[in-house]
Amino acid sequence: MSLNIIPADQALNVNAIITYIYADPGIGKTSLGFTADKAISFDFDRGAHRTGELRRGAVIPVQQWSDIENIKEQDLMPYNTVVIDTVGAMLESIKTHLLKTANNRQQDGALKLKAQGLANMKFKQYINTLLSFGKDVVFIAHASEDHSGEKIVYRPELGGKNRNELYRIADIMGYLTTVTTSEGKNARVINFTPSPTHHAKNSGALGGETGEVWLPDLATNPTFLADLIKQAKDHINTLTPAQVASNKALEDFDNWKQSCEEAMHAGDLNQLTETLKLDREHVYYQNMRQVMLARAKTLGCSFDVPRDTWISPKEFMAITDAQRDELQAFINERGLDAKTVCEHFGIDALTAIDQNVLGNAKAEIEKLAQEVNAA
Repeated sequence: MSLNIIPADQALNVNAIITYIYADPGIGKTSLGFTADKAISFDFDRGAHRTGELRRGAVIPVQQWSDIENIKEQDLMPYNTVVIDTVGAMLESIKTHLLKTANNRQQDGALKLKAQGLANMKFKQYINTLLSFGKDVVFIAHASEDHSGEKIVYRPELGGKNRNELYRIADIMGYLTTVTTSEGKNARVINFTPSPTHHAKNSGALGGETGEVWLPDLATNPTFLADLIKQAKDHINTLTPAQVASNKALEDFDNWKQSCEEAMHAGDLNQLTETLKLDREHVYYQNMRQVMLARAKTLGCSFDVPRDTWISPKEFMAITDAQRDELQAFINERGLDAKTVCEHFGIDALTAIDQNVLGNAKAEIEKLAQEVNAA
């Protein structure tokens, strides 16, 4: 049998895609999932009953991971879309399942690092299995409100490593929220274009120039998500493999820059580093690495090579009054004054010197005195 080779200048049709929607509480994200094409909901969050008359699809109430772990293609034959509600609860279900094995537990009862990697592998394998069945997959997630400096950022309520991994595998991703229109009415909108205030991904070119898709009344629009996913597929299927790869690489890089900008401490940098290790073959790998290093420099974090981890800067501890008086005497003995020393260091007063670097400061003052006396 001859190979089915698709040249780089021809479109590569996709039959199943991953849609990722995260939303504020009580906004109808579960009901939205039921408007997908022949949907079946894996109800990890146990909230499908709250949709009332809007529950138009089948439901699997997942009590534990073993309920759905060994699903077969024939089990899903009547359905075209699998809705994971919520993806955060699904990941926790896998981890809880692994905790039942003693070798996966630490002494404090937490999951070992190796087992956490196994959980992520199980998750990805399961999603790939659903896609191999030809099913569209819809991830539903809660949104969290995080602070990046003075800015509020909305993103999926997941740990950094899982959040970045899900962004990587999703074809389209949107933030569902409520806004007030110019008429003073409340309306729901999904934002598919990334911005400084939220994460998103728009491989399907949804929502035109703004990337905004307004939610209608789902009671009278029972195929809303099905139509949206079809629109995204139709666009993706007009692109050549080279175009798809280029667009994905740029979206990955944009999301990476946003994630780095939102990193606030060494823990965030460690999560980003773990993600970057999986992207060594990425076309923008070196650019991504430089962006992360620049953020680490801004945060004042250093990398401990032997421990293979980022370390936060030590907390600033100003020199005490006694240390200040001792330092003043040290300065006087070398024929300098406090004003000259402060101007040299670019500080307003000697008390702006950190106790942790007092020895280095004295060495610098010694060097300054020698230069001044030599002149």
